[in-house]
Amino acid sequence: MRDFSLSDVRLFTKAAQLGGLTPAADALSVPKASASRQLQRLEAMVGHQLLHRGSARFALTEEGREFLVAAQHVLTVLDDVMVSLSSGGGTVAGRLRVIAPQYYGRDLLAMHLPQFMSTYPQLEVAVETGNDLDELSRGEVDVAIRRGREGCDEMVARHLMDEPMVLCAAPSYLASRLAIEKVSDFASHAFLVSESEGRKKEISLPTIGETHRLSVESVFQSDDQELILKLTLAAKGIGMLPLSLAQSHIDSGALGPVLPSLNLSPQEINLVYLPSRRHSPKIKIFVDYVVNIFKQP
Repeated sequence: MRDFSLSDVRLFTKAAQLGGLTPAADALSVPKASASRQLQRLEAMVGHQLLHRGSARFALTEEGREFLVAAQHVLTVLDDVMVSLSSGGGTVAGRLRVIAPQYYGRDLLAMHLPQFMSTYPQLEVAVETGNDLDELSRGEVDVAIRRGREGCDEMVARHLMDEPMVLCAAPSYLASRLAIEKVSDFASHAFLVSESEGRKKEISLPTIGETHRLSVESVFQSDDQELILKLTLAAKGIGMLPLSLAQSHIDSGALGPVLPSLNLSPQEINLVYLPSRRHSPKIKIFVDYVVNIFKQP
């Protein structure tokens, strides 16, 4: 088997990133006339067509999408090593891409990233909000902060914290409904929950030692916990929220705890990354930095 040309692989991944061979050739300073030949040479090596020909817009074939994932992993690892070696192992540089849920991305990381960036001025940090693990799997993101471990079986997961959860509602919402004294009273109420906890008109309430599965009046789902907070404050239902997000509103009286004796299970917060990236200097220093932050009181 012949060796792949690294320049051909890099051209292909750049074309996938930019949406065409021409912008990829321009970005890599490759003559446009040779870009097509490089792609054909790569396809011959792979044994499959990687791009659809004659399409009105740039599109990868199924084999092209599969090859892209592997190619991005290889190039990212090589780039990490090259940056590390060129700096003599003493300077961390390059671009670090982080994805986090909105609340943790904005409110928790924002307090600590300036110090991290000052410590490593040659490292460019980009934080995106979201929960899409596919971006991590494709190598488009270096590190992700995740609620729970669902979908993370093949990832390295570093535990950051257990976030206490609380059921709460606006006083005006509670005043217009039947009093809640036991779990069965939830049947006549509307719930506002994160994406993984509710389904249509059914809800799971995980508590210490038991999970209650209930039929309720309605369930609104969103992975944006700040949106759930806003709807809860607007008296649209009972919100299931991180205590740290709801605490100030509970203290002010804008929200009231609902059946606090239920003792909801805390939400596990993890930092995850691909096993193949565990030796990347930029990932290692970021992971250690964030883990140490969450260890502090």
